[in-house]
This record gives sequence, structure tokens and C-alpha cells, in this order.
Amino acid sequence: MRRICFVGASTVEGMGDEAGLGWPGRLWQAHRGEDSAFVSYNLGIRGQTLNQFRKRARQECEQRFQRTMGPIIILGTGANDLSRFAEGDYQGKPRTPQASLLRNFRELVSDLSAIATLLVIGPPLIEEDRMPFKMEKQPSLDFRLEDIAAVSLLYRDICKDNDIAFFNLYEALSQSPVYRRSLSEGADGLHPTGMGYQVIADQVGAWSAWKAALEKGWA
Repeated sequence: MRRICFVGASTVEGMGDEAGLGWPGRLWQAHRGEDSAFVSYNLGIRGQTLNQFRKRARQECEQRFQRTMGPIIILGTGANDLSRFAEGDYQGKPRTPQASLLRNFRELVSDLSAIATLLVIGPPLIEEDRMPFKMEKQPSLDFRLEDIAAVSLLYRDICKDNDIAFFNLYEALSQSPVYRRSLSEGADGLHPTGMGYQVIADQVGAWSAWKAALEKGWA
């Protein structure tokens, strides 16, 4: 059976989903019992950045892909890199400067596309009027819609240049009142309830690149 790794941070992990599935688990459920069924590995770790993904993702995926055909990696980029410090000496400065962000992204997609079919999911929508995001014993972080929209286009262009499929999740979720309601019902303006994760699963499940990846040779 085909094996698929889902790499990312808290929105891949499924933080806030009362069912504990996140969108990867809900996507897996949608194919269970079908010819297109697959083994799912959720490699989401909350709070991580692209640089942290880069240090672990290839090795973690390779170990799970041994003796399998047609492996797929779904990279959920998340928004952690895009946050800005909301207080202190670095107030207003990005957590990850753009030059470093794009370098990490290029290296990450190069590493992962070398071992499997890679699909990239852009950062999700957030509820801006509930920012900044407060954390215990760490500086508060400010997430801005304009930053997410802008970097989504940069990721898209890099993926296009490398012949990698990219899904603009921010754009898609911006058109979903159900997702917006789910965010408002969530705990922090960053993570939706299960209803929101289902919206993401449905949208990724309808994505032509996802369907094409599943149709390729598998065992």
C-alpha cells in the first residue's frame, strides 16, 4: 500500500481538532477502504519552522518509505516563520527574515522532492483581530494576513520553477465562511476546530495534483 508522509507544524499535527485527526487524518479517512487507500504518517510538530523541518523531514520520511513504491510527501508550510515579534527589542521584526525563509524553503523542497512525489500546501488563514498570539515564557507573536498572502505567492513561484505542485491554502480558505467560523470558534485565532480541518481535507482532496499523485503507480 502507498505510504504518505505529512510534514509540518501544528496545523498539520491537528492542534485544536476535537477529534484529534487534523486534515491529514481526515484525508486518510476519506480514502479508507478504497483502491486509493494509503498508510498515513503525521509528522507535524507544533511550533516548528521550515528550518526545523529541513533538519529532520528527509530522514524521517526515508525511514518510512523503505521498500515501498510511489511514496508521496505533503509539506504543510505553516505560518510560524511568518510571525513577527509583538514586544521587546525586536518588536515588528519577522521571526525568520525573508532571505532565510526562502533559502530554507528552496532547500527543503529540493531535499524532499528527491525522495518522493512532493506536494506543497501554503500557509493557512488566521484571524488577525485576535493577534498577537501569546505564549508562556516566550515573546508574543503577531501574525498578519498580508504576510501570509505575500509569501504564498513566493512559495508558488518557487514551486513552479521546480515543477512542484503548490496549493494556495490561504487563498482557498479566504473564500470559506465555514473555515472562518471554525477559526472564530477555535482557541487562539490560529487553529480551527475539527470543522475547519475538514474544510482543508475536502479542498486538498479535490485538488487535481493530489488526485494525479494518487493515480500514479503504487504498491
